[in-house]
Amino acid sequence: MPQQKDRYHKGLIMKKPQTDAIGYLPPSTVKVTAVLLALLQAACLCARADGRASWPQFRGPNGQGISACAHPPLSFSKATAAWSVEVPPGHSSPAVLGNKIFLTAFEAKKLDCRAYDRTTGKLLWAKPVATEKIEETHVFSNPAAATPAADADHVVFYIGSYGLLAYTHDGQLSWERKLPQQVSRGHYGSGTSPVLCDDLVILALDSDEGGSRLLAVRRASGDLAWEIPRPLFMAGWSTPVVCTKAGHSEIVLLGSKKLVAYNPTDGQELWSVPGFTMETACSPAFDGDRVFACSAGLGGRSSLHFESSFWAQLLVFDANKDGKIQINEVPEDFHLVLRPELPEGHPGRLLPFNVKGMLKGMDEDKDGAVSEQELIKFTEGFEKSDAPVLMAVRPGQSVKNEDRVAWTNSRGIPEVPSPLAYQGKLYLVRDGGLLQCVDTRTGSVLYQERIGASGGYTASPVAAEDRIYLASQSGTITVIDARSDKLHVLAQNALEEKITATPALVDNSIYVRTDKHLYAFSGGN
Repeated sequence: MPQQKDRYHKGLIMKKPQTDAIGYLPPSTVKVTAVLLALLQAACLCARADGRASWPQFRGPNGQGISACAHPPLSFSKATAAWSVEVPPGHSSPAVLGNKIFLTAFEAKKLDCRAYDRTTGKLLWAKPVATEKIEETHVFSNPAAATPAADADHVVFYIGSYGLLAYTHDGQLSWERKLPQQVSRGHYGSGTSPVLCDDLVILALDSDEGGSRLLAVRRASGDLAWEIPRPLFMAGWSTPVVCTKAGHSEIVLLGSKKLVAYNPTDGQELWSVPGFTMETACSPAFDGDRVFACSAGLGGRSSLHFESSFWAQLLVFDANKDGKIQINEVPEDFHLVLRPELPEGHPGRLLPFNVKGMLKGMDEDKDGAVSEQELIKFTEGFEKSDAPVLMAVRPGQSVKNEDRVAWTNSRGIPEVPSPLAYQGKLYLVRDGGLLQCVDTRTGSVLYQERIGASGGYTASPVAAEDRIYLASQSGTITVIDARSDKLHVLAQNALEEKITATPALVDNSIYVRTDKHLYAFSGGN
């Protein structure tokens, strides 16, 4: 929600806000104050103490996908790239500090940590990671998934197959900490990234095999600062965020069924909010006043009900037209379409379960056939057990539990891309190129429309200079106007290469990692 232009805060004079008789700020004042606080916080984070431009970790300087001082170009293409360089496969997003770009890569069953020159794209160094075993990942994922986190002295990499490694900016190993591999039911692999908080590196380690915990190590040495067990949490892929309000910081982490805030000093739990789904991938957004957390239902369901009609797909096997599906007539290799918004061949399009086995479980009267009523009863029970949700949460220990949640929403919830809180609006993009824009104060939906770039979405939205940048898996980066309460597409930039990593916005450039290249597009004002 902070805004990018210097004219908004140069010479700013802040008067003491007027309160009512019992000391409460009127809603309009609260909203404006939150915007200003977030703006100033982002501006301070954008310009690091050492004077170097930065996008130093997942979703940038404040972990929120916002740059308060970048001026990236509106329109760009391969032909207008300042430079491009071939890179091995990997899903880690570029982290930028000073004149270096850091990322990880996986090729020929080998992992490495890399640094590139931000001016030319030249590879400066690549350090192999000597793993004993590469973690098992889903066909869509990649063992090089976590985005590095960089400070003035080190860049910290998390490799799910190995652990944490810290290098100096010239590629010398400073320290390392081996960690057990994450185990998940779907064998998705790890997905969370390390984040910086004071002199600490924070890492979430949730697993389906027990031992889930939140870890904090010293940036300079890798020594353990604290470690807090999360015994009831299953595997998750959300990255923690550091939320600072009125000088008080909290580490906020979304996990299975619950959002939890921790004390950065000792890791003790400060507050929590239940009501989320079992599997979480999105990281929370923070606008200086409220935390916004969301999780899709199992199978990536974005709303309360499945959008794909399973019964219509099964009717092709109703040979005698009696309104029932004979289970033995369903082919062994048949799969239901789970996400119709994804293109043919996409690994997430089909339901990854054996359909015949599932139908046998629905057959309550054991007549060897399934009726529409039996299917509806099964899917309704599934929907109720794991409903997608978006919550606006008031942080801070002083907030009463009954006042913690400001509002909720259960429509248009993304599966992977994190929400973006920017200029009083919350942006959520999901598969199919459906963008939802929500008023952060009230939760009212300003618009929910398709942006014109279909297919899957995993990269999180990023913002700078009144613009939102949305990267699709198919390789189109759509730019929309953040000042408008209606969808206003400013540009669509087709790179025609798969994008899963979140772009970085630094100075007058946007840095984009595709499945084949690392690009620098410059030319912003």
